[in-house]
Amino acid sequence: MKSSSQGVSAFNTSRSVNRNISRIECGHTRGYEVRLMRQRRLYCKLFSDGVHGGKKAALLAARAFRDSLIEKLAHRKYSRRDRATTKRRSNRSGVVGVRYTEVQDTRGAKTQTYAFWEAQWSPAPGQRRTRRFSVRKYGFVQARRMAVEARRQGVEEMQD
Repeated sequence: MKSSSQGVSAFNTSRSVNRNISRIECGHTRGYEVRLMRQRRLYCKLFSDGVHGGKKAALLAARAFRDSLIEKLAHRKYSRRDRATTKRRSNRSGVVGVRYTEVQDTRGAKTQTYAFWEAQWSPAPGQRRTRRFSVRKYGFVQARRMAVEARRQGVEEMQD
């Protein structure tokens, strides 16, 4: 099912009364689709023009469903700490907020590469803290351990 290019831009702006609602016009399917993602779960429902008696009625039904769903899910909000400790698929280090990085420093004709394990966290909204641990100074394994510990301590101190 594809959304029409005209309907998507008109219905998915965050300030629109139709946020999370898209117009679907594909094949014999005509209607409004409500799509809402909360805590890694997708809530999706189609409101067909034919079933609801026209475009306007389908849109009103979609809005009512969306509003009731948002109200129902409002109590299940993630805290800042929950979001900070949720592992993403793209994580390659195995630890949220910890990464291996190499920085190249070019001075003159010579280029030096520095390797670090880096921990990052947000102690308060709008703030970010980063600590780097040199692989050259501590060794690969110890630098990683230190970054993991720094991240753990940083997350413990987070304000919600």
